[in-house]
Amino acid sequence: MPADAAEIEAKPDGGKGKVRLLCIDDLDGRTRAAQLVSRTIDAITSDLGGADHLSTGEQLLIRKVAITAAMSEDLAARWLMGQQIDPALFATLGNAERRLLETLGLKRVARDLTPSIDHYVNRKVGT
Repeated sequence: MPADAAEIEAKPDGGKGKVRLLCIDDLDGRTRAAQLVSRTIDAITSDLGGADHLSTGEQLLIRKVAITAAMSEDLAARWLMGQQIDPALFATLGNAERRLLETLGLKRVARDLTPSIDHYVNRKVGT
């Protein structure tokens, strides 16, 4: 994809110029929110058997659930600190998170990490 392919010709407010679309990969990842999202993406990806077992659509859903979870976590922390939050937004985020997780599958998929007996014997024999 060309470098400028992610640019839109007009600004949403009708002004002139281009608007550059951002994605998670554009971030430097140093904020706590970005780190939480990254850890959540890695954990869900692992739960589902690893990135090589996921479709592009599943990978996109994982990103969305990780961002939704981070936003929900932020609201929960703010409420626990005594700050006012929008309970409808918190419930909406929770429902969206649940639906995304149901779509992905809530159960953990274990990967077989034990080598086969043939592989083990071949390693020991040196063939």
